[in-house]
Amino acid sequence: MVISPRKLLLMAALLLPAAVGYAQDTPVLPAVPQPAPDPTLLNPATDSAQAVRNLFRRRRNGGTAYTSVGGLVLATGVLAGPFSLEPPASVAISAPFLAVGIGKLVRFGHKRENAIIKQYQAGKPLPANIRRRLRAELFAPAR
Repeated sequence: MVISPRKLLLMAALLLPAAVGYAQDTPVLPAVPQPAPDPTLLNPATDSAQAVRNLFRRRRNGGTAYTSVGGLVLATGVLAGPFSLEPPASVAISAPFLAVGIGKLVRFGHKRENAIIKQYQAGKPLPANIRRRLRAELFAPAR
């Protein structure tokens, strides 16, 4: 008995959803034990430590974005090489982006964040420059 390509395609189209449904029924692996939650994350709505973490995370993300844009502008100018009329223009355009981005990455690095959080948990007040930057939206849970 010879099966035509149309019938074979029809059978495959009908059986494929059944195979996908079967894959959904596979047992889930046992849960891996989770480490104890960070005490600063237990009440993020009112916790200043969590707000500081959110502040540092946002500023680091901004620093990464600025550095990336500056690096891409610089790279396009360098890669254009002899075909570009003014390669120094890309350097002049990218320099402020790189400076701001690297500055943010340095000022809001993980080491400084952890040091400020440790000092805060030890009872010392937050530095004035950090306190000034804390806004209400930073006290909301991280998304």
